[in-house]
Amino acid sequence: MIEIDTLIQKYLQKETTEAEEQQLYQWIHESPENEKRFFGEKDIWDTFGFHSNQKAYETDLELELLRSRLQPIQTKRTSNFIRFAKVAAMLLLAFGLGWGSQFISLTKDQPTEAAILQEIFVPKGQVNQLFLADGTRIWMNSETRIIAPTRFSSSERMVKLSGEAFFEVSKDKSRPFRVEVNGQQIEVLGTSFNVRAYANSNEIETTLETGQIRLHTGNQINLLKPGEQSVFNKTTNKLMVDKVNPLTASAWKSGRYEFQNKDLIEVFKLVERWYDVEINVDEEYFKGMHFSGVIKRNKDAKHFLELLNQTIPIKYEINSDKILISHK
Repeated sequence: MIEIDTLIQKYLQKETTEAEEQQLYQWIHESPENEKRFFGEKDIWDTFGFHSNQKAYETDLELELLRSRLQPIQTKRTSNFIRFAKVAAMLLLAFGLGWGSQFISLTKDQPTEAAILQEIFVPKGQVNQLFLADGTRIWMNSETRIIAPTRFSSSERMVKLSGEAFFEVSKDKSRPFRVEVNGQQIEVLGTSFNVRAYANSNEIETTLETGQIRLHTGNQINLLKPGEQSVFNKTTNKLMVDKVNPLTASAWKSGRYEFQNKDLIEVFKLVERWYDVEINVDEEYFKGMHFSGVIKRNKDAKHFLELLNQTIPIKYEINSDKILISHK
């Protein structure tokens, strides 16, 4: 088995095989500490890439310097996480990044009890984790709504989604798992994937990390493979499938958003939900512009504004939870 430091380096350089990527994903999901370490190294790599628009630098030296800087922080956070788990096992801290994540569980699975539909809503500025009766685990992003039964039928498992969520679906070949969103139905057996389907967005974005997904869009059926992302345009009814880095789509679970050439108007909407703020902009002026960068939940909205100002000259005013952005 390839050594993990070498594997991370190969991944950042986009040199991994599909088998090596699966090995890396498995290692990342083994513990919160592994996930923090991976994204810590990726932060340095991405930051350099976004500012220099290239990846040609001394990788070995940079990663070695990074690891020497991360080691004491990593040990401290691991200790804090263990102490926290002992005190409050039912409250999740989202990998120690300083933003709350509640634990919700729908575990009524007795066959004699009638199923009850439950609606779970996550307001702006929050993230929740949801465990369904079959053991499926769902991360729910800000301003996300899920409708799910307290127990599933003997033939299928169905939930409805509005917003963004990452699913780790329990395998059950006899009962396919389906996610209904506006304009699409996603069918899986046992896999992990991210769905972004906000009501005020013109796109439904589905990114597959492991397993396989069957997308039902009208009369069209598409199969997604690991590392593929589908984007369905609700206005044109067109669906595009591209090869992507699936960890980028679900990085919000670890308190970070990665944008690579993302439509700026869509970025403004995501920032509003994440920081629970209201952004007012001249959409006609910013229409067609794109943004690349990494923003984090343990920083405030001003951090995003300063990052944006490095690439697009802007003026902004912050008044409590309202932000006015204009061009210089």
